[in-house]
Amino acid sequence: MDYKEFVEELVKEIGKKTGFRVEFCAADEEETQDCMNVYTNENGKLRLFTEKIYCKMKTEGKTLSEVVQAIQQSTDDFRKMGIPGKLKQLQCYEQVKDKLFIRLLNVEKNKEELENSLYRQNGEIALTLYMKISNEGGKLTSCKVPLSYVEKWPVKKETVFEEAMKNTMSMMPPRVCEVLKLVQNPAYEGEDIYASDYIPEKDAVGNCMSTRSKTNGAVAIFYPGVARTFCHKLGAEGLYLAFTSVHEVMLHDEESVEPENLKTILEATIEEATPEEDVLTRHIYHYDLKSDQIEMMAA
Repeated sequence: MDYKEFVEELVKEIGKKTGFRVEFCAADEEETQDCMNVYTNENGKLRLFTEKIYCKMKTEGKTLSEVVQAIQQSTDDFRKMGIPGKLKQLQCYEQVKDKLFIRLLNVEKNKEELENSLYRQNGEIALTLYMKISNEGGKLTSCKVPLSYVEKWPVKKETVFEEAMKNTMSMMPPRVCEVLKLVQNPAYEGEDIYASDYIPEKDAVGNCMSTRSKTNGAVAIFYPGVARTFCHKLGAEGLYLAFTSVHEVMLHDEESVEPENLKTILEATIEEATPEEDVLTRHIYHYDLKSDQIEMMAA
């Protein structure tokens, strides 16, 4: 079964099994990837990326029937979460303020969705406001907060963003992972940068920063004071940042590596090891200790 046949059969079978309206959207200027939207009875929409599903099916040797069954389960789980109902809580800032957090998105790939979102842009990166819906079994489910709700809250947008960043840091504390330890022990949570005995690696290999969950962990470098603390630990005046995915960022003493060489390494790493949906930016960023600012470097 080729990809086109797979999509046709998948849309038909999902619609038949769930009774929901299913719509396939081919990649174009607005949709960066082929996707399938499953519209639930609660006016919710579950988005699934069909090319990724097809490749996974081929790699794992799954049948179409097994894929349909897995998607049907995902749809049931989506409905049980009661997402549309939980979104009603957004009408009251006090009800949701402790559930707000920040995720990083690529600006260009998410241009349409960001039009109705609260975010701060830094080069190609959008620090975007999300709301936690559930966190069961270590799996965080969330959604972007529509700007229309934020604009009705009785607090300034700057305050909302700052509080959400504090929540994020509390939910997902920054950690620096030693690659060898991570390979030997998948449960390894990384090193606490605030520990008195923590000493970063000073060589050109750099240090991998993420969070305990290692999911969407690249946001950690934007936490207040984190880059400054890391610079002090490293004894550096500045850092080069290479975002190998949305899940982590490599930190380098600006004196230990040339940004041109780092960009070449970043490109190779992304091509070899980073799924397209996890690519955050192909640019190198720089943190300056004196100004305490992170900025994207020119190509």
